[in-house]
Amino acid sequence: MSRKSHQKSARKASKRKMSTPRAHRFTPPLPAVAQTHPVIKISEAILKLAEPLRARYKEPHRLQAIISLAVMAWNISLFRDEEHVHLQGMLLESLPPQLGGEDVGVLLSTIDTLMARKRLLYPHVREYILTHELTLVDDKVTLSVGTAPVPEKIQRRSSSS
Repeated sequence: MSRKSHQKSARKASKRKMSTPRAHRFTPPLPAVAQTHPVIKISEAILKLAEPLRARYKEPHRLQAIISLAVMAWNISLFRDEEHVHLQGMLLESLPPQLGGEDVGVLLSTIDTLMARKRLLYPHVREYILTHELTLVDDKVTLSVGTAPVPEKIQRRSSSS
């Protein structure tokens, strides 16, 4: 066998060793690993998140405010920590000017507490709450939410857009 054909057959043999057989190349991918976290209802999670406040304040108008704060805290918690200050700043800009400093402090502290509960109770849930509706009939509280999945990293739009 000539030197050239010996080199050619050696290259072919090494390629065969490296490549996988054709039958294996086109096998379907393995099924995804089953979800390890239980599927939850976001509406139930919001009610649980707000439970300490709901136990303290029973009036319908307060429950509406508590659920709105819980939804806001849930959504803010989905952003990176560096974004929280910006998002809370946007919230403060929308508050009525007659709120005093103590009121604002209590509001921000409550949001921080709710965000901490969300991270503790539901750290892997990445659903953004788009809408919510609270219904109060007698002593029964019902919450309906509309959600959308959120990627691991949320990027704020630049102000120049």
